[in-house]
Amino acid sequence: MARVHIRKETTNPNDPPNDWRLWFQWCRYELDDGDQYGYRFIWRTKEGALQAARGQARIPSIKAAKELMDRAIDEGWGERDGDALEAAAQRLEQRGCVVTLASGYVGWPDKDAALKGRLTPEMIEDERIVREWS
Repeated sequence: MARVHIRKETTNPNDPPNDWRLWFQWCRYELDDGDQYGYRFIWRTKEGALQAARGQARIPSIKAAKELMDRAIDEGWGERDGDALEAAAQRLEQRGCVVTLASGYVGWPDKDAALKGRLTPEMIEDERIVREWS
């Protein structure tokens, strides 16, 4: 069973506030075999509750979808990539770092490793991706 944690979301500010609203979200999917990150569209009811529809959300038009995706880009989080995030975490782990995607933590496993460890420019960029995207 999957559990979804919303990390960022946006909706059309011109939609009526007391009506159903379509949202675009960046989420952490907590799955039985590990976490994954990605985007989804979902509706909120008039009361603000999420309307899960078996993984489906009716998108009224390509224009509506593009408007929400463009808003996410304008807000600074619309160009994230769940596969790139996972690859960054794996590279850091292969270099001896401890990575916790759920909190965005990257560090060394102990004091000795911290004293001996050296971050390369690639590792610094991977750490930034994990910290900002998770």
